[in-house]
Amino acid sequence: MKKMLVLALFGLLIGASFAANCAADAYRKSCASCSFDANGKMDRSCSDGFRSSGISCTSTSYPIMSGKYAAGQCTQVDECASELSSCVAQYATGDERADCQEGSVAVCYSAADECTKKAAITCGEVQSPCGAPSFILIGMLALAGFAYYRKN
Repeated sequence: MKKMLVLALFGLLIGASFAANCAADAYRKSCASCSFDANGKMDRSCSDGFRSSGISCTSTSYPIMSGKYAAGQCTQVDECASELSSCVAQYATGDERADCQEGSVAVCYSAADECTKKAAITCGEVQSPCGAPSFILIGMLALAGFAYYRKN
């Protein structure tokens, strides 16, 4: 029983990490992976690659919103992009290496993810009543039960 509880808690923690944090994850990964020049500027081609992966993640996470945005029917996405640009302009120091280490710009990307989630709902995206964390928790409990059954 103790092992099942540990597996369930582990599954819940993993499930919580799968929430759509596309912009924040892309920014965090670019800070960790891209090189910086002597002035603290991040390599553009590298950061653009992570930016593209963040956009792709958002499109995959919110397919209804993405389709409506492509058809010009979901202007809330543009508002989120504008808010992100304004936030970054306000908090960025000009030294991207320092911004990555300090973390205040990262807040902008987390806020953009929240804005995008709200835009998706406004644009007709249907939210799962259980969500990914619950689905993963149920799966982990089922696996733990199966392992327990096989053991006995």
